[in-house]
Amino acid sequence: MPTIADIAKRAGVSVSTVSYVLSGKRSISPETQARVRAAIEELGYHPHAPGRALASRRTRQIAVLYPTATNGLSEFQLEFFTAAAEAAAGRGYSFQLSTAPVTERALLDLVRSGAIDGLILMEVRLHDWRAELLRQEGFPFTLIGHCAENDGVDFVDLDFEGAAETAVDHLVQLGHRSVALVLGSREQQVTEYGPAVRSLTGFERAIARHDVAGTVLHDGPTYEAGYDLALSLAAQPDITAAVVVSPGGLAGLVAGTYDAGRRIPEDLSLVAMVPQKFARLFTPALTTIDFPAAHMGRLGTDMLIRRLEGGAEHATQILLRGELIAGRSAARPAASPATVAPIGEVAAGT
Repeated sequence: MPTIADIAKRAGVSVSTVSYVLSGKRSISPETQARVRAAIEELGYHPHAPGRALASRRTRQIAVLYPTATNGLSEFQLEFFTAAAEAAAGRGYSFQLSTAPVTERALLDLVRSGAIDGLILMEVRLHDWRAELLRQEGFPFTLIGHCAENDGVDFVDLDFEGAAETAVDHLVQLGHRSVALVLGSREQQVTEYGPAVRSLTGFERAIARHDVAGTVLHDGPTYEAGYDLALSLAAQPDITAAVVVSPGGLAGLVAGTYDAGRRIPEDLSLVAMVPQKFARLFTPALTTIDFPAAHMGRLGTDMLIRRLEGGAEHATQILLRGELIAGRSAARPAASPATVAPIGEVAAGT
C-alpha cells in the first residue's frame, strides 16, 4: 500500500507538503497541489477516511511514547515528564504518557485515529522504525534523542559523545589510569540505542587520546543489577573510576560498593550522567555530567507545539552540551594500580 512518503517522492515535494495538501491546513500553490494529486492518482493512494475526518479537527492533545523496561518512573524521568506536561499546559494542550512498548499496528491506529495532534518519541534508536513510520504518514512528531539520519526532523538531545569524553578527561586529570564505562544492558547496544552507542564512541576516543585503560561494563535498569555490578568491580581493583551512563542501577552500584568494603571516591571514583538534583540524593553527592532533563522536556514540547501551529518552517535540532559539575564522588585514586587491564567487556546483572 503506498504511503505519504511515496506520494512525496513521486511528486518531488516534502512529506509535510503532501500532508498539507491532504488536510488543507496550509496554503499550497495550485501547481504543487496538481503534482501531488496527480501522484496520488497514479499510485492509487487512499487516505484512512475516518482518521482523516477526525484529524481535521484539532484535539489539542499530545502524547509521549516512552517504552520502559521497569515498573514505575524514577525521579530523573519524572523531572522530564513534569516539565513537558507544564510546557504543554502553558500552551493550552493536554499531555498523555505511554510507557508500554508499541507495535507498528498500534502506532498506525493511534496516528490515524485523530485522538492526538502530535507525538514525542523517547528512547530513540539510530534507526528507529517509529520515526520512519511517522515521517511516511506525515504525522507531526519530535524526538528526545536523534537517529543516524535526521533530515527535516525536530529533535533535542544531550551530546553523549562529548559528555563521555568530558567525564574521562576529568578522571584522567585526577590521576586515574584505568576507567570503566557503565552502559545499560548489552541489548541496548545491539539495538542501536542512541545514548549507549554515542557514549561508547566518545569514551573510546578519550581513552585512546589519553592512552589509558578502558573497560566497558553492562548493567540493567534495576537496583539489583547495579549492586551485582559493584561486586564485579570489587573483584577488579585496578579499575579505579567509572563513568555511568545508565542511571537505573546507580543506587545499587553505590550501595554495593560500600557493602563490598570499598569507599567512594577513595577506592572507586564515579561520574554519572544524571540531573544535578538527582546527584545530590546520594552520599557522597555525585560528580555529574548534568543531564538537563527538565530543560529537554520543555524544549521538546515547545518544538512539537510550534510545528503543530505552523510556526516551524524548518526543522529545529538542538544538541545540548552537558556541564561537568564536581561533587564528592570523584577524586585522586588512593593508590596507583599495580597493573593495567586492556580494553574489554564485562557483563553483570544483565
